[in-house]
Amino acid sequence: MELKAEPYTLKLRPDVQSSEQAMRSNLNLQWCSGVLFNVLAFKNMANKVEFDAILWNDEAMLFIEYKDSTTMYKNLEAKRAQQIKGIARNIARAFGFQKYNFIIVVNGIEQRTEKGTAIVIPLNELTNYTPEFESAIEELDYVDWLLSKYDRKDNPVEFTRELVLKELRTLHDKIKQVNR
Repeated sequence: MELKAEPYTLKLRPDVQSSEQAMRSNLNLQWCSGVLFNVLAFKNMANKVEFDAILWNDEAMLFIEYKDSTTMYKNLEAKRAQQIKGIARNIARAFGFQKYNFIIVVNGIEQRTEKGTAIVIPLNELTNYTPEFESAIEELDYVDWLLSKYDRKDNPVEFTRELVLKELRTLHDKIKQVNR
């Protein structure tokens, strides 16, 4: 099976890893309306990234990377986790979702932590895990930030031509980057 939303293609890997059974049996599916396992994600049919599970509802997608041991988790670099989270955001956006999240689930850790910008949770917390989603649309986040910055009553921002041009250029670059 293939799902496409330019420039992304999601393909299912047919084999089931026995090491992933613990993750599957602990998933909280109460909030979602669909789930895919062993998903290979390609951008323009290159740059493969694998997600062990993708869950979604009408509003958001949750991408899961599962590590069956602390050793496998430690081998994942923070920078790579951050890159995968960015790819997850872009995939969610391409498929029309406004919200997303990417988590790493690890068998053998005791408490929540972070790797890069990704949340890391213990396998035993997955059963009751309800995702907190982030915006998949970075430009809207930036516009919201600008609106709150210029609308605040206490400590108002001094309007200058240079400042407004700088912030408009930043927004321009964000929009341009998405549409490459």
